[in-house]
Amino acid sequence: MEFRFWQPLRPRLPPWLARYLGDHARHPLFPLFVAGLAFACTVTFSFPFSLILISATLLAPRRWLALSLCSGLASGLGAMVLLEVFHHLGWQQIALRWPELVQAEALARVSHWVAEWGVWALGAIAASPLPQTPALVLCALADQPPLGVLVVVTAAKAGKYAVIAWLSQRLLSRPGP
Repeated sequence: MEFRFWQPLRPRLPPWLARYLGDHARHPLFPLFVAGLAFACTVTFSFPFSLILISATLLAPRRWLALSLCSGLASGLGAMVLLEVFHHLGWQQIALRWPELVQAEALARVSHWVAEWGVWALGAIAASPLPQTPALVLCALADQPPLGVLVVVTAAKAGKYAVIAWLSQRLLSRPGP
């Protein structure tokens, strides 16, 4: 079933991704498929997952809660994987591989927050529109506990995604006038 707001969103997604979501929306494991995309987006920090979540919610509006909770857990797992990767690499390797990440203005701002509040700062950042990768780098270098990162990021992202999915299914999937 096509919703009136699905068409304007479709061109912003890569064509293969739009096809994938459309083809699998009725599958019982659709929330897990979307969660896999959340994990991939978190680990690669390559694509804004919110657009995928909105599209998935418009295709399966009754499953908005399952989509958001599964995606929140997958994002938390992705954040924990990134934390371990960044911890293993160390500051110099991170600076060599991702110079734009190290030079980001957000890194200086987030540094104070992570030093002051630890993983709680990461949770606040994960729940906001701010990029969480600089905070993950700092948490990794500050030896924050991976399990703490998993719990806090999962809770923050699940909450954020629940709001996005609920609003999407509530407001965007209504029939037009």
